[in-house]
Amino acid sequence: MSSKAGYSGPKVKSDILIEFSGNGDTLSLNGFSPEQEKAIMHTAERLEISKGTATGEDCGAVPWVAAARFEAAVRKELDDMFLPLPPATEWTVQPKDRPRRSRLYAPGNKPRFIEKAAAAGADGIILDLEDSVAPDRKDEARILVAYALANTDFGDTEVMVRINQGERATDDLSWIVPQPVQHILLPKVEKAEEVAVLRDMVETVMDLCGRDSFPWLMPIIESPRGILNALSIADSVPEMAALTLGLQDLTAEIGIMPTPEATESFTARSLVVLAARAADLQPIDTVYADVKNEAGLQKSISEAKTLGFVGKGCIHPSQVKPVEEGFMPSEAQIEKARKIVAAMKEAEAKGLGAIALGSKMIDPPVARQAMAVLKLIGE
Repeated sequence: MSSKAGYSGPKVKSDILIEFSGNGDTLSLNGFSPEQEKAIMHTAERLEISKGTATGEDCGAVPWVAAARFEAAVRKELDDMFLPLPPATEWTVQPKDRPRRSRLYAPGNKPRFIEKAAAAGADGIILDLEDSVAPDRKDEARILVAYALANTDFGDTEVMVRINQGERATDDLSWIVPQPVQHILLPKVEKAEEVAVLRDMVETVMDLCGRDSFPWLMPIIESPRGILNALSIADSVPEMAALTLGLQDLTAEIGIMPTPEATESFTARSLVVLAARAADLQPIDTVYADVKNEAGLQKSISEAKTLGFVGKGCIHPSQVKPVEEGFMPSEAQIEKARKIVAAMKEAEAKGLGAIALGSKMIDPPVARQAMAVLKLIGE
């Protein structure tokens, strides 16, 4: 008997297929580079694996990918009898109000896509354990994502993970919470109680691994019931920074096909924006699925911004720049905001609640809108 993990083949990049058998008197490694062998031996020592045979079909995997695939194959072969990856020693989270204009999804079981996403310069990267991973690859994916969190320098990009639902969520959290994940996306949330349960599960893992910084939670609303419960979901726990929605699942449940005009989702998207703002959260729009339709993406960004969203999901690196530019204020808007803030400071210095700027009166609500614009550019 033997077990396999990973991928190989002519079109595969940055991955490795590892086959492991527990037979033998010593641990034999075949088909690996010296760097891969070193990483695998480190994992073998942690798992106390001293015998067996591991064979690799390498397609350009970095050492940590080889170690992750080795661990996944070992766990398949030996019934997953080991503790998860050791916890990190330091954890940080991004500020609640940091810009989240672009969030780029990367399939959690594809190292090449994780590499590309990490280099795309998005505000956030979402290592996905849910829809983009086949059911029989879920265990491999959560191991690979944990290794990615532990070994990849994501720079200033906020590192997020979308977990699975149900029993798989427990396993996902046990692997990712001990690592430097900064934001956890909760799919298909329909009730506030679901967020509270997940929040308590995260805290339990934090206590076990010694983590001291709570990762943000971001519910994804993807059903009619979830939309109608958006406000209670947004108010459910304090460890939330943003609220988002998924229109593919939502329109499927409604029983309609998405249209270019997006009129079928206007009410749902507006309710998510209102719920998010009522709870002091950032409203983030769904993804735009037609990667090659640049005009359609621009239109979708404009509509989302008009509705009040501050960011949008991306499914390809090519969408990151248009999304980030689309959610930035124009030069005219920036200059106007600066004048409004300056005028309001003058009003405050004079003890006034409002002041004229040209033909318009500037009061505190208008000034807050202007300050929000300047915050987007770091002023």
